[in-house]
Amino acid sequence: MFLRVLNKMWSKAYEEALNIKRLLESLGLREGSLILDLGCGNGRIAINLAKLGYRVVGVDISPVFIKDALDKARLHGIEDRVAFKIGDARRIDEELGEASFDAVLMYWSTIIGYYGDEAVDAEILRRTRRVTRSGGYLLVLNTASYDLAILGAGLIGTGVSYLKEVDEELVLVETPVFDPLKATISTTWTFYKKRGEDLVFIDKVSFKLRVYALHELVKIAEENGWRFISAYRDLATLTPYKPLLSGLNVVFKAT
Repeated sequence: MFLRVLNKMWSKAYEEALNIKRLLESLGLREGSLILDLGCGNGRIAINLAKLGYRVVGVDISPVFIKDALDKARLHGIEDRVAFKIGDARRIDEELGEASFDAVLMYWSTIIGYYGDEAVDAEILRRTRRVTRSGGYLLVLNTASYDLAILGAGLIGTGVSYLKEVDEELVLVETPVFDPLKATISTTWTFYKKRGEDLVFIDKVSFKLRVYALHELVKIAEENGWRFISAYRDLATLTPYKPLLSGLNVVFKAT
């Protein structure tokens, strides 16, 4: 079911990849640079970056997502510029061996925060540094922030549900609850099948995400081999980041 959520996001994937390309080029990373898309899902960003001339390796812990990404790479005819691998970000240096990437991409609130433990996030950042060349970059983009979580909690309270149509047959009801003491968002996703004007329950899943303020993420990264370069509000325009106005789009450089 989450694969169907990811498939819905393909409609804007090329535009997202264009924005990322502009950011990469601003850092001097031209076409042909080697990019690691960590937490790649079913490849919507990796495949479109490959279409735009980059060499990309996508890694995800889900075999279902990786199989679909491989199928899509063949469908788009870019198997020579993108590769996909099942792997765990917590052991990424072991998974990839002697790889040396020009940039590592974590896009759409992926990887950082999902294990709910700052020590795990620090370890991921440390291991990610090991597979990045000296002077390479880490891009944490389109990522949930503590600031926005606070704003949302203040405006709407807690436990409010949002209904989203995934496709013609599937509806998702999302119920997030923010805990300001632990800086976590606990979310329940409930899936329903459309049957006429009725919704029929299929399944539900709950997960917890640790969200960071910009200064917290910078501190963890800089303690684990990265130097803060810049933060942006909008990837399309690369306007500077301002609290409460966007999620996190942060660039680090390998030290």
